[in-house]
Amino acid sequence: MDPARLIPAAEAIPSPWGWFEALLVITFALHILFMNLAVGSALLAFFGRGRHADLAHDLGHRAPTFLALTINFGVAPLLFVQVLYGQFLYTSSVLMAGWWLSAIAAVIIGYYGLYAHDAKFNAAPSLSRLALGVSLAFLLYTGFLLATNMTLMLRPEAWTAYSENPRGSLLNLSDPTLWPRYLHAIVAAPAVAGLYAALLGEKRGRPDWVDLGMKWFTRATMLQIVIGAWVLVSLPRTVLSAFMGGSALATGALAVGSLAGLAALFAGLRRRPGLAAGLTVAAVLVMSLTRAQVRAFTLAPYFNPADLPVRNEVSPLVMFLGSLVVGLAAVTYMLKTYAKTAGAGR
Repeated sequence: MDPARLIPAAEAIPSPWGWFEALLVITFALHILFMNLAVGSALLAFFGRGRHADLAHDLGHRAPTFLALTINFGVAPLLFVQVLYGQFLYTSSVLMAGWWLSAIAAVIIGYYGLYAHDAKFNAAPSLSRLALGVSLAFLLYTGFLLATNMTLMLRPEAWTAYSENPRGSLLNLSDPTLWPRYLHAIVAAPAVAGLYAALLGEKRGRPDWVDLGMKWFTRATMLQIVIGAWVLVSLPRTVLSAFMGGSALATGALAVGSLAGLAALFAGLRRRPGLAAGLTVAAVLVMSLTRAQVRAFTLAPYFNPADLPVRNEVSPLVMFLGSLVVGLAAVTYMLKTYAKTAGAGR
């Protein structure tokens, strides 16, 4: 069967595709940073009992807020993916519908587990740690489902397995990019949370927090370099060639993102968390662009978003951009207020 025959017809979009692609890259970078903070804070809190119990308590207290921001900032990139690549994402979601729908319950359980951990941290330490472990398990499971769907949507040739598995339980386990992409997102979590812990340590005059946070950051980042290379070599040959000089934009983005990551690692080894944090944010933003290019090159045999019909309805885009600016300002204000009250409460 020709996989191209399984791809539904594309819908018209209200504005030129470049706007949506740019917003997808930016909002995904914000989403992944908050995801790293949420999951990473939970990981550090889980392994930080004992001599670092105070840091574990602080990070565990903040983790539910980070998860709430992760979910909210995840809505926008998911919508933009649907606008540009809906015919691929909807199909892959249906093919794995049973698993995909379970993500809702998994996120809810993970969310409440974080709250239970914080509420019982002192009163029932064992129960608190168990709740955190359960929460982490469900959050990691949710991440796996997202990685599975986002890779399955890129492989129309794998959709033909529906004829043998029409029950909505298809997983993309044969895809060589699945596991490296999943691990690349997850291993970044303790790195980003370690940076956050180090920044907290600098603010509160806790050099032990700085040392611990930078250890998490540098070691996880070193592992990320290895996993990043694994992601690269696992790509289809035609996609890999684009990043190896076949496309100036793709090669340049990969080079800039890699250099930013290496510079962040060097800053971390020099115990400069502020500089490392800035370089990490830059690396995540550029790597979000690289991720978008991987998607475009992989789908190139089947689809080009530049070919989407445009209705030229500018008002929805203007309203979204205005709402985004106001929303980001409100979130920034809330985070500053939360940081002050959390700091005063401790």
